[in-house]
Amino acid sequence: MDIDELLIILEKNRTKLTKIDDDFYDRIKDEIRKLEKMRDRADDEEISRINDNIRTLRRILKKIFETRTSKIIRIAWSMVCGNSESTENLNSGEKELLFRLVEVIKNYKERIMSYPEKDVHYEQVREEKIEKIENDYVLVRVKTSIDEFEGVDGKTYKLSREDVVTLPRLNAKALIKADIVEIIESDEVKI
Repeated sequence: MDIDELLIILEKNRTKLTKIDDDFYDRIKDEIRKLEKMRDRADDEEISRINDNIRTLRRILKKIFETRTSKIIRIAWSMVCGNSESTENLNSGEKELLFRLVEVIKNYKERIMSYPEKDVHYEQVREEKIEKIENDYVLVRVKTSIDEFEGVDGKTYKLSREDVVTLPRLNAKALIKADIVEIIESDEVKI
């Protein structure tokens, strides 16, 4: 395999993958190893030329790998989106990479894009808050009129005889003890 052949593969058909053999990358690495052995036995004039060839092969290997991997990632995304993509120009290692990428992207997409039927946690918290609010107030009947006062909830209350009102539990408790109000609802109401 020579550098010209590698450049042709690199440049050819930039938008689509070029067909390569399963041992393509191994052949490039073998060529680099051969050049390294040649360099060990070469004279000073040849060493520079061999080093240039080794650097060029490594650069080309890296570029081919990056270009093909980038295209494989785009193919995987396209397949996840439901498009039909050809895999005929992929070698076996690249096909394995593609199918693993498709699985990983599908799983990630499902995890991110799935919506629960109903947000059970939100509903539960909402119900608990409503119940807490309901439990924090008590329905009472006013037995004796009193002056205006501020409840623990920050609201101002003016109670007149025979009024029926909902009061914060703490205020109701104090007014019951003073015999000013009486509880109307008695189901599970504890003061």
